[in-house]
Amino acid sequence: KLTLNKTVVDEIWDDNPNLDHYQIRSVLGRFLFIGDDIFKEIESLSGGERGRLALLKMMLSDANFLLMDEPTNHLDIDSKEVLEDALIDYKGTLFVISHDRYFLNKVTDKILELTDEGIKEYLGNYNYYLEKKNEIIIEEDENTKTKTQVQLEKRKEKEKLRLEQKRKKDILTLEKMIEKEESIIKKLDEILCDSQIYDDPDKIVELSRKRENTQFNLDSLYEKWINLTEG
Repeated sequence: KLTLNKTVVDEIWDDNPNLDHYQIRSVLGRFLFIGDDIFKEIESLSGGERGRLALLKMMLSDANFLLMDEPTNHLDIDSKEVLEDALIDYKGTLFVISHDRYFLNKVTDKILELTDEGIKEYLGNYNYYLEKKNEIIIEEDENTKTKTQVQLEKRKEKEKLRLEQKRKKDILTLEKMIEKEESIIKKLDEILCDSQIYDDPDKIVELSRKRENTQFNLDSLYEKWINLTEG
């Protein structure tokens, strides 16, 4: 409680006579009371200034536990920043009720959520709380999947596995066919390179056509093999 007919400096000094003049000015400066502001009568202060002064008195007290209900309501920006910095430096226990998410995120290291099942504790600031809540929602969504959905996913997975096994089998089959066609081309090339065949032009034409057809088949097999292996 503030004494309205006192000056700012007297209000603090009367409650803290152990502080010297420099210390008094220092703590008042932290709460934005600078220069001649410390000699103002409390009655002439704005609502935000009175709020800062009351907060300073509270922080200088011996209290090791603070209970605050919507402390940032009706505070101006400067007063809110002073409050946040003061509470961050506060060594005691702070229990605060607030809808100010930014404030909660900055000054708290534990969030208590009241639910129908009781109180849930989150060891972190407000961002941590939101992150964990999102994880819980995702987990609950997973747990509430219907039996039909689970069976459908199993069927999809089974079909995926079947197709993969078929793909591997088809690749092996193609590789054997490619090996066979390559062997045929190799033998045809050996025959066509033999000088004895030069005496039989018709045979050369026949073998050349056979090689051409075999090469065409081989190219087609290569294309299928590439498509399967890249898939």
